[in-house]
Amino acid sequence: MRTDIVVQNVASFRIDPAVLVRPHRRTWLIASPGQHQKLVKRHREDAFSRIAVLEEFTADALTACVESLRETLPAADRDDVALLCHDEYSLGAVAEVRRRLGLAGDLPGQLAPFIDKIAMKRALEGAGVRLPRHQEWDARAYAADADRYVAGLEEALGWPMFVKPLDESGSVGARQLDDAGELRDWAATAGDRRYEVDEFLRGVLYHVDTAVDGGAVVHVEANAYLHPCYDYVHGKVCASHTLPEDLPVRASLLAFNRRVLDALPDKPSHGVYHHEIYRRPDGELVFLEIAARAPAALVPSTSRIRRGLDIEEAHFRLQRGEDLPGSEGVGPHAAWVYFPKVEGRVRELRRATLLSDHHWQWNVETGQTTEAPEDIRDFAASVLLWNEDFDVLLQDLSTLDSHTAVVTD
Repeated sequence: MRTDIVVQNVASFRIDPAVLVRPHRRTWLIASPGQHQKLVKRHREDAFSRIAVLEEFTADALTACVESLRETLPAADRDDVALLCHDEYSLGAVAEVRRRLGLAGDLPGQLAPFIDKIAMKRALEGAGVRLPRHQEWDARAYAADADRYVAGLEEALGWPMFVKPLDESGSVGARQLDDAGELRDWAATAGDRRYEVDEFLRGVLYHVDTAVDGGAVVHVEANAYLHPCYDYVHGKVCASHTLPEDLPVRASLLAFNRRVLDALPDKPSHGVYHHEIYRRPDGELVFLEIAARAPAALVPSTSRIRRGLDIEEAHFRLQRGEDLPGSEGVGPHAAWVYFPKVEGRVRELRRATLLSDHHWQWNVETGQTTEAPEDIRDFAASVLLWNEDFDVLLQDLSTLDSHTAVVTD
């Protein structure tokens, strides 16, 4: 009997993990304490026949954990083990464990362009894909001659600039730098972590989510963000919505997405890609980044409403070598919104009046003291909404965009 081990450190399940259960397979989980507690809170720990809680998600710690779990299997089943992962922060370590133990699945070389933003851009050089002007932050060059180094960045990228860690997602650790003074202030706190410095992009941010099976595209959907993700830490909502098929920009986004995927020949051939693309005011499409995982937040739900396919469940199914369920239909247009937490003591929770069908969920309660978020995972309320009328859906998104959901003292 095959054993599938899901590895989950930072990313949470958007799906009900019970959908992963198969009568002909063992389904186990290696989880961080935080993710294990979330599973317990949802009363879904029984979806896994075995759970190992791991404090450290290094390749060494994961290897030792997997080896220990394999030792409990019948000898005939120890080589029929697969590691499944939708956690961007664990993809590299999981790939290294596969390499060390000779397990089937994606290996470090295949995943490198998806977990290091500089390697990602290098892989796309010469592919006819517009990349943002960028440089890797050189702390030694800055320390040796700060004036000269800053002047070189200014000449190459102009102001403002955008700095972000090479191995993060959801705008964690990212910052807009408007002038040399802000760059120097940021550099004083950067430490020895690896960063990239990019030209600052303006326009509309989109995400295109693609499922591939054996390298062939079996599902693709384009979505538009309401605001760039970075704006969330400054108090704006994070939200995205599906795009109508007849919207001209959709075809351009899908073609651009295919060009990027084709330029990465040695990529994982079974799973989902989450690709973010800027469209500048002049219509030019610019690559931002791409991840070898399913999108987070409530995108799996909007995917299910619009296309009848939960994109996170699809990622797990494809990693298992399974077909995607059923044929895609076209349902209502769909969107999701995250409201950021705000600093202070929560005095009042306010729902907005919406015309679309929707589901509202609170993640805070009155009397609770909250702080402004550091990343998109930290939200005060979420709204999932859907409507057959795209214009009405956009109207409701505008209402939510200007709505004060949480009032604090």
